[in-house]
Amino acid sequence: MRPASEQSGFTLLEMLGATALLAVALSILLTSMSQSMQMLAKDDVKTRMGLVARSLFAEVDNTPLQLGLTEGEQDNFAWQLDCTEIDVNNEAGIRLLQLRLTLRQGSYQEAFSTLRAQSITPGRM
Repeated sequence: MRPASEQSGFTLLEMLGATALLAVALSILLTSMSQSMQMLAKDDVKTRMGLVARSLFAEVDNTPLQLGLTEGEQDNFAWQLDCTEIDVNNEAGIRLLQLRLTLRQGSYQEAFSTLRAQSITPGRM
């Protein structure tokens, strides 16, 4: 214990230690905040990509599908749709198509895939 005649308070060494500890804690906090913001931005882009993919697949439902590669741009996303036919038993008169959609924006890229059935004979489906 200190004698009563001395002033109470923090020493310079204690203040330096507290400041150093605060600096370390703040740097850890800022690093984790930065990583969280980056993950949030990436999640936002992926969510928008999912919505654009859903929209493009819905548009494809209303048009006759052509085999091969189709490209375009929607909502600042470059997209590429690859349509291939899958061999199935054609006794039912149905053609099964696999659609592979790739969306790109900057360094982000996502791939989506689905199947579509089309009638071989006109007027069905």
